[in-house]
Amino acid sequence: MSDVTSSANIMDDYLKITKEYEEKYGENTILMMQVGAFYEVYGLKNIETNEIIGSKIVEFIQICQLNIADKKLIYKGFQVLMAGVRDYSLEKYIKLMINAGYTVVIFSQEDDEVKKNKKKRVLQGVYSSGSFISYDTDVSPQMSNNTVCIWLELYSPMRKHSGIGSNNKNIIYGASVINTFTGKSSLIEYEVPFIMNPTTFDELERFITSYPPSELLFLSPFDEKINQQIKQFIGVNCKTVHDISTNNTNEIVTNCSTQTYIHHILSKFFGEDSYNVCSEFNNNIIATQSFCYLLHFLQEHNTNLIRNISIPGFNTAGNRMVLANHTLKQLNIIDDNSNDNWHISKKLTSVLSFLNKCCTSMGSRQFSAQLLNPTTNEGWLNTEYEMTELLLDNEHNHFVDLCRKELVKLRDMEKICRQIVMRRIYPSTLYYLADAVKIIKQLNTCFHELPILVDYLCKEITFSNSSDKSPYEYIDTTCEEFLKYMNKMFLLEKCKSQTSIHQFDENIIQPGVSEPLDRKIAEYTEKIQIFHHVRNHLNKVMGGDADKEYIKIHDTEKSGMSLQITKVRGENLKKLIKDIVDKNSPNKQISIKLTTASFECCLSDIKFSTANSNTYDIDIPILNKLCKDLLYHKDQITSLILYVYNDIIETLDKEWFQQIENIAKYAIRLDILQCKSYLAKTYHYCRPKISIHESSKKSFVVAKQLRHCLIEQLLRNEIYEPNDVSLGLDETDGILLYGTNAVGKTSIIRALGISIIMAQSGIFVPCSEFIYCPYHSIFTRILGNDNLFKGLSTFAVEMSELRIILKMANENSLILGDELCSGTETESALSIFVTGIMELHEKQSSFIFATHFHEILGYDEIQNLKKLSINHMSVLYDKEKDALIYDRKLKSGSGIRTYGLEVCKSLYLESSFLEKAYSIRNKYFPETRGEMEMKTTRYNAKKIRGMCELCKNELSEEVHHLQPQQLADKNGFIGTFHKNHVANLLAVCEKCHLLVHKNPTDDHTKKVPTRRKKTTDGYTVC
Repeated sequence: MSDVTSSANIMDDYLKITKEYEEKYGENTILMMQVGAFYEVYGLKNIETNEIIGSKIVEFIQICQLNIADKKLIYKGFQVLMAGVRDYSLEKYIKLMINAGYTVVIFSQEDDEVKKNKKKRVLQGVYSSGSFISYDTDVSPQMSNNTVCIWLELYSPMRKHSGIGSNNKNIIYGASVINTFTGKSSLIEYEVPFIMNPTTFDELERFITSYPPSELLFLSPFDEKINQQIKQFIGVNCKTVHDISTNNTNEIVTNCSTQTYIHHILSKFFGEDSYNVCSEFNNNIIATQSFCYLLHFLQEHNTNLIRNISIPGFNTAGNRMVLANHTLKQLNIIDDNSNDNWHISKKLTSVLSFLNKCCTSMGSRQFSAQLLNPTTNEGWLNTEYEMTELLLDNEHNHFVDLCRKELVKLRDMEKICRQIVMRRIYPSTLYYLADAVKIIKQLNTCFHELPILVDYLCKEITFSNSSDKSPYEYIDTTCEEFLKYMNKMFLLEKCKSQTSIHQFDENIIQPGVSEPLDRKIAEYTEKIQIFHHVRNHLNKVMGGDADKEYIKIHDTEKSGMSLQITKVRGENLKKLIKDIVDKNSPNKQISIKLTTASFECCLSDIKFSTANSNTYDIDIPILNKLCKDLLYHKDQITSLILYVYNDIIETLDKEWFQQIENIAKYAIRLDILQCKSYLAKTYHYCRPKISIHESSKKSFVVAKQLRHCLIEQLLRNEIYEPNDVSLGLDETDGILLYGTNAVGKTSIIRALGISIIMAQSGIFVPCSEFIYCPYHSIFTRILGNDNLFKGLSTFAVEMSELRIILKMANENSLILGDELCSGTETESALSIFVTGIMELHEKQSSFIFATHFHEILGYDEIQNLKKLSINHMSVLYDKEKDALIYDRKLKSGSGIRTYGLEVCKSLYLESSFLEKAYSIRNKYFPETRGEMEMKTTRYNAKKIRGMCELCKNELSEEVHHLQPQQLADKNGFIGTFHKNHVANLLAVCEKCHLLVHKNPTDDHTKKVPTRRKKTTDGYTVC
């Protein structure tokens, strides 16, 4: 703080404080210092070079579109520059600077109690992206305002390292978040072997996706290059990032790593026993260090930011499904922010945006948290299913429409709670808070006959130990008492339009709340009456009724009240006054008797002065003095209203915060429940049923008539084709899915993943029946190039993700893949793919892989996998139209083997190009030729050498005689038929031919085919 003295002293203070806060928060920091009624920013200009130093004043005026002025002051040889804004518009410019990524430090003036008649400047607050709460936060479209702290530590097996030069190291990342809009917080800690690739940071990436930061604190032992790469891996894109090295001597970092300080700060905010009672703090020490650093950071900005915040939730792996390899983006649960969806409605760009049909901002926020953090908690899931079903039955389904009609009127009560704590709330917001409480009370009354529903809605509410009320009674009574208090304190209808606390057009405080305010309003009202009496008297002089608007009362903020008349009528009034005065009429005297005083004014004292080209001001001595009194009274009334208002806000904070928060929790649960019921009812979703595997706790899923919730909404020219999918039961753990391009392989894979995430978020699913045992983890490999921007090749991305899958997958995992190994040559791709399938099969994981690798179907390794199913998405060929018809049904087998060029036909590629492509395909892949292009055998021109008649996978290379040639006589006959009879010839591949000629004693399980016989299913060899 500093005395407000000379301009030089102001510059000393300004430059010193600016330097202090730039060192603390970085170079993008601006200081706004109050001088009188203005908040000012200063800079220094080199007189010779015009270079401006000392602050970010140039950036400030550019962002805020303000002018810069030269002050009449030279400071240490520099010209002083200044830009400023009025005190009542400060918030507007704070917002502009914050949106540009700046931290804004505000120093305000206040009276110095020690040095009388002096002012001092004190820190009013530090504002940044993650810590700013405005007066209109409750109506802001921004759902959350997350400040996130990430703390990275590198460990060797026995000791901690701060470098990256040793081997066999693990990285532990602890992260914490506080949403300053709601006061809710969350922690996560994860340990993995330190390999510098994206999959190492999967869980951290999911945390950032779930809680996108407005501001990030990044504590790390690494250098800037590695830090930047990690931030790319986890998808950080916020404007305000603070990089803090844990290698350098930093008192705050050191203290946050010390148990004494950790215990102190947690005890201060959550109670003396919080550190010991919440074992998660002890078990997740790096996350706890991160949380303590975050608390300190926000406390330095504004202590109110962390008052009344909730104890953090811990994102431990216990009941939470692990979503690895960017699952949320790869399944389109969240928008991947690509430009591919520019033509699609915003509501259909992601599963979250489509499913989130909540009517309130606070409900939408919590629904999003549930969908992005699916659970394995079967008790919670079954409760969600049961309550959703309750609102769907015929007796209660009208409640869904009722809730949607009423809840849409609610403001964000969680935000309003924080605005109360921060003392940054307009009277209009209090009106809407009271209105929201009234709506909740009415809805609660509607549920009077459904105690099971009210109990569910009150599940997260904190009840007083002494309370013996039922949940229904608690909500009803709490709402009633709160509304009674608000109506006792405020004139709520007048609050509705009051969106300022600097100026009050009307009194908003109920009579009887403040005796000084009531007295001052009475005095002000009486003085106002004098203006009306004088105006009415002059209207009578004009010959009209007192109510006629010949003379108007003109009121301005700066000059106060005055009487005005048009110049034409003014000239007429002058003559009338002169006549009255000349005749000495009794009307020449204006007498006013009020409750506390009497006033008299002679008409001869009235003067006229020009207000503008068309209007006179009527100057009356008694009114001129009265005008100054009214301005003084008005300022006093404004100050008193603000004083009483702030006092009531403090009472709301101290005595009503918990009750308002409880009502908000009730509203949130109701909003989410109606959303889930609305989805099920509107889109014909079914209730998931949780079942346990007969022999183990192995995860599985059986989905009947499975649909993709987004694609079925996007389709206009065809109806979505549902399919049945079963994984994890006795017969099938995995599926290899074949099919033409664009037939829907990826769609059905995504549909399954989406439905499982929906089910494990407590939401009904787009199926006719859905039975499952919850999965503990989902791994996806669907996007082929999603990490290219992170500096890795497609193959490197695939292998790093495959490494994580093979390392972490188990019987409770679901793996969804599309085109794995597309980034390397065929031989390696086939080998890696088959080995991966074998590994997952052995782990008994559930998996589906879309693939075009038909070659592997003949591999022994694949044929020996008993729980691997081969399926394809069917396509029909219409000969008449020469077109592929996408049937999109999931069927057994691999389907037709070649189709790429056929699909190209439908995409209108040039015919000359297609002819060349067909020619090359036939040359190098003869097995793809049409039947008319197959060669005949030299043994018999009638025998066409096509696909192998034994394995049916490979093109035949040789011809085998079922009855050996050595049995033929000199004429070539074997008994009654010629050895080269078509029926005695078998087209085979080399591998099958060798097996046929293998010595039967070597393998007693193989029977050598010797004859062709007819069956009801055609001819076969046996």
